[in-house]
Amino acid sequence: MGRIGLGKLAAFLRRVGASLRAGLDPLGTFQKEAEYGSAAHRSMMSRVSQAIADGGSLADGLAACEGYFPPLVCTLVEVGETSGRLDDILRGLAEHYEHLLSLRRTFLVGIAWPGIQLGAAIGVVGLLIWVLGMVRSMTGMEVDPLGFGLVGTSGLLVYLGLVTATLGGVAVLVLGLLRGAFGAGPLRVAMRLPVLGNCLRTAALSRFAWTLGLTLDSGMNARRSMELALRSTENAYYTSQMKTVDATLLQGREFHEALRATGLFPDEFLQMLQTAEVSGTHGESMQRLADEYRQRAQTAAKALTVAASFAVWVLVAAVLIALIIRLAMAAFAPYQELLDGF
Repeated sequence: MGRIGLGKLAAFLRRVGASLRAGLDPLGTFQKEAEYGSAAHRSMMSRVSQAIADGGSLADGLAACEGYFPPLVCTLVEVGETSGRLDDILRGLAEHYEHLLSLRRTFLVGIAWPGIQLGAAIGVVGLLIWVLGMVRSMTGMEVDPLGFGLVGTSGLLVYLGLVTATLGGVAVLVLGLLRGAFGAGPLRVAMRLPVLGNCLRTAALSRFAWTLGLTLDSGMNARRSMELALRSTENAYYTSQMKTVDATLLQGREFHEALRATGLFPDEFLQMLQTAEVSGTHGESMQRLADEYRQRAQTAAKALTVAASFAVWVLVAAVLIALIIRLAMAAFAPYQELLDGF
């Protein structure tokens, strides 16, 4: 079963949180949820409502959905039920996923036009390959000004296959990198890149601060709160340090000391955390810090969009310039042969 999308998840959390805040029965709320949405969503909501009807908790119902909901949602719902702040946690989760969705939309909207231009450039090359095949069939001459050996329908199919494989490989590489499939090493390199690294860092720290503040406010113990906060970054660069941080906390050290030992957190972040620990305002301070880093993440996402757009434009320009040069060389080749004959 696939995981629920960010937009649907945020809307779902908003609806359920509002219903619980209004004092509506959880069982009735999820029975209503089971009447709407896709077949998969209705099936999952039926599982949740059945678990509640059998005397289980909402956390039990979400856990029965076999990965349909993110682990962070399942864990924090359990925390909310234990602390009696479920409606607040659901609202906070909704805002969290709305922020992630906003970052994604900012990037996709910004990259859309350059992406269309790249697609057009790829299409022009493909059309030229196909037209050259028609020229060859009409004149009987071998015409390959591109120098790729790709001409006609068969050449077009090979070209499209290569383009698809390349784009697919890049997509798999990027997704694998962001999800930590290749370990923390490649992410360490990515985090050092000026624009990309700043975007990844601010987004991860925003999630970390928000989760830490929420879990500490709920009364969860320090070690478990830190574990969830690190997991919520969804970044192997940070989650790879979970054992190190936990070992430091076991020694009775403070949060800021445990995080400083990793060398991954900026000084200003650690100073804010230290101030919160001294004043005893973990929840409030972390929420302010999360809001600040959310704004930074939005700015960083826009900067990344500009950089990605520029990279795509450079690629399009390179393709077109190379194509023009190859065509010009092919056009002047006969004249060069004549000149060489004298």
